[in-house]
Amino acid sequence: MGALLGAGTVLLASCTANFCNEADQAQMAYPYEQGATVYLSESDYNQLKSAEATKDLILEEEAQGIAGKALEGNDKIYKYIPYSKQDHGYTLTAIKAKGFLQDTVIKGATTAGYKLPSIKYWASIDQFVLEAAVYARENGADKYEIGAKPSASFNSSVTLTGENALLPYTVPDSDGSKGEVIRNGILRVYGYLKFTGKDGKLWDNFDKWNDILYKNEGNDPYLGPDHVPSNDFYAYYKKSLNAKVSSIRSCIATRDGNFGHYGSGADWEVAITQKSWGYAWSKGFFEGLLVYPVSWLVDTISFNVDPALSGAGQIFALIVVTLIVRGLLLLASFRSTMDSQKMQALQPELAKIQAKYPNSNTNQAEKQRLSQEQMALYKRHGIKPFRQFIVLLFQFPVFICVWAGLQGSAALSTGNFLNMRLSDTIQQILFNVTGTWYFNTTGWWTALVLFLLMAATQIMAMMLPRIIAKKRAKNVSRLTKNPAQDQSQSSMKMVSVIMMIFTIVMGFMLPSAMGVYWFIGGLISIAQTLITQLIIGRKAKK
Repeated sequence: MGALLGAGTVLLASCTANFCNEADQAQMAYPYEQGATVYLSESDYNQLKSAEATKDLILEEEAQGIAGKALEGNDKIYKYIPYSKQDHGYTLTAIKAKGFLQDTVIKGATTAGYKLPSIKYWASIDQFVLEAAVYARENGADKYEIGAKPSASFNSSVTLTGENALLPYTVPDSDGSKGEVIRNGILRVYGYLKFTGKDGKLWDNFDKWNDILYKNEGNDPYLGPDHVPSNDFYAYYKKSLNAKVSSIRSCIATRDGNFGHYGSGADWEVAITQKSWGYAWSKGFFEGLLVYPVSWLVDTISFNVDPALSGAGQIFALIVVTLIVRGLLLLASFRSTMDSQKMQALQPELAKIQAKYPNSNTNQAEKQRLSQEQMALYKRHGIKPFRQFIVLLFQFPVFICVWAGLQGSAALSTGNFLNMRLSDTIQQILFNVTGTWYFNTTGWWTALVLFLLMAATQIMAMMLPRIIAKKRAKNVSRLTKNPAQDQSQSSMKMVSVIMMIFTIVMGFMLPSAMGVYWFIGGLISIAQTLITQLIIGRKAKK
């Protein structure tokens, strides 16, 4: 058993490689870290400039070159950074900055005692991103190089939310909790340039912009060491964002496209690059053999059934994939399953044999004779007990790889089924009681029903063979107490209970797509048990 667990650990590590490349991670990073600058109309800007609560901040930022017109030649879009000064630094108060930049980076760096970069630094980085995104809309993202700026004529055509919209939402400062999504907004589509560079290299542009602000080499704007981050802060910032995007695994896309639910409002679809089978093999043996084929099946079926990936296609794909995987496992493990069911059916005869050796638990001679008679009984009925361990060793990596394939599928990270996102865990959905969750707007009731069905089918699938065996053996009297028999039955029962609890807990914590897989798999297991018991019953009559 120890060797089995050791092999399982190795297989688990082997099957769970992250398919996301640096280009994917750059796309995912911007929805979580959109900077600190708020872009707004001239009229809203002038209201802030005249309001008692914000006029001093605006005037101070104008004097530092932080606030004012956002783009050269554009009189419609203005900018500023909302923040409050603290004894040992500052707090960024923009709604879009709170989720990651303020609550994770600034707060964490302040606690660690790192020197914070100046507000002007954040404004300068955001300006680089703004000009890069607008340049990309004008010329194409592949044409952008450090120092490239959009033309003044194109700048003048950019508006906040109009035909050539800049913002990702209709509300200037939003994290997705308010304001409608603008899917073609310049910053929504090209903001990822903040975290990429030539050949999709992660952090390339950001590192170069940071060098420009730090080094006085005739570059503009030069801020100097007093404004830019310290090495400790910069390393902490990058480490925090890398950890955020590295936790995302849904990058197995069989075609280029926009996928996912990213950002604080979970409303960003980002471009994920197509992954080939060869790329999967480069990640590992099991990734190429099992993980990628599972994701390929899900993607292919989902797109063919529902090209919009609205949810129904993914559910159908999960059903088909479950039937295929469990069907192949059934073919591979049919003899083992029959052995297991036969062993349950032979419990009355085993009980008679065990009754002959009541002291086998302590007497080595009795224990040996008991084992010999049991093996003889198994041999007469064509049962090979160790075949079950071999099948278990085969099934375990399949289970892990199916889980990795479903978790990594880009198609399953998009859309929803009855408002339940298949990439979210059941735990996340059930603990989300914000808004009108009681109307199932967050998929709360869908997730609850799925969890109950999944748990019920798994319990029934595991308990049904024991229930049938117990029913068949109810008329067999125990001749005497047998410690060995009691210990064996107790151990089997304990293993079943542990497996049942493990499955239900994992179903609660893994993506809901895995819950669908386990629900369908539970139904298949129940049907498999009933069919094999029917076959055994007919053979027994003959």
